[in-house]
Amino acid sequence: MKRARWLLLVLLLPAVTDARAVVVAGANGGGNTSNNTTAAQMAAQLGLGNTSFYDNILPYSDAGSVYLGWANTVAGPRAYLLSAMHINLSNTMLINAVSYSVTRQSIAGSDLALLTLSNANGIMPPLPVVSLATTTPSIGTDVIMAGFGRNRVQPATTGANISDAVVVPDGTGYTTTTPHILRWGTNDTVRFNNSGPPAPAGSLSIGGLPTTVFVTDFDQPASGAWLTSSEAQAVLGDSGGGVFGFDGVLHGIIVAVSGADVTDAAFGEKTYFADVATYKTAIDTAIGYTLVPEPSTTALLVLGAGTAVFFALRRRA
Repeated sequence: MKRARWLLLVLLLPAVTDARAVVVAGANGGGNTSNNTTAAQMAAQLGLGNTSFYDNILPYSDAGSVYLGWANTVAGPRAYLLSAMHINLSNTMLINAVSYSVTRQSIAGSDLALLTLSNANGIMPPLPVVSLATTTPSIGTDVIMAGFGRNRVQPATTGANISDAVVVPDGTGYTTTTPHILRWGTNDTVRFNNSGPPAPAGSLSIGGLPTTVFVTDFDQPASGAWLTSSEAQAVLGDSGGGVFGFDGVLHGIIVAVSGADVTDAAFGEKTYFADVATYKTAIDTAIGYTLVPEPSTTALLVLGAGTAVFFALRRRA
């Protein structure tokens, strides 16, 4: 039986700049190591042909965000990202050593936030477009979550320092600490409600903002419910991170967890995601333009030194 502690805690963070990572339960979580930190590891472990969306998860303020793409608007080039409203506001953002001015707005009065970025030289981030989900994931959908939350401590003081093949007592899990690493993990969606017909999504008030969310459950080792050995749970700092389908489509933004302590990851806790499909029309309307991927010399005009800087910042193939 999952432990029944249901105090919902929004993933509020202290005013710090260090980036951290989702907690992964399986052997590939590795505690404080470099496991589950790269797109190449994701591709190898999950057998995925396209993991470019992982590079679109970026630090924002004291948490995270997901880059969607950019558009050449009437006001000039603008980049767009999704994050969470409850994250501490920052009016600037640094991407690939380029500074951007940031404005933020709530999507449909929810905790889902749209970030709009501009740069004096018109330089846009060299990142691909992320596709937005058009339907809420059904119960049992396989997903990949990633964020800048706290890092797993191993061995854990809460008793999870045993083999992943051994069934552990209810309520055990991992404590966390604060190295600077982005990490990904896997899970599958579960029902939102505890009674009545199973519902894949429901409404939560997060910081006073009613938000439609779906949910994953941090299953115990040997429970028979693991999707892969990288079973993941969000913790303090993961807000604004993303959850994707195995096809790279963005299904949600991490906004909250259940449990009495957001600095631990205990088996039976849940991660809540703002449902992108519910808000897709509002997101598209707020942006108002068709987004395009990495800038090119024909798609984006920049002046003088700005052009040289832009080419220096493009990713190497």
